Amino acid sequence: MVDVMNEISVSELRAHLAEVINEANYTGARTFITRAGKRIAAVVPADEADMLEEAEDAYLNKLADQAIEAQGDKPYKTLAEVLAEYSEKYGEEIA
Repeated sequence: MVDVMNEISVSELRAHLAEVINEANYTGARTFITRAGKRIAAVVPADEADMLEEAEDAYLNKLADQAIEAQGDKPYKTLAEVLAEYSEKYGEEIA
């Protein structure tokens, strides 16, 4: 995969969306979309987005495991219990 990075404004993107998508798909190019010169989004190859999601999931799972380990034998409350207490205390029901 080629490490190509481009920038394109939102207004230019409207006219060149198919080209930007094809570049991402066929060459691995990453294209940052800008508004007023500031990066606001990106078009990246799908496999890179998949890798990012997998890395994020692994990181969040690690944090959850650490939180469970840190909890130890201390009692804990379920989300339903916390929401019920909140509702009772503040008179508001949370969906």
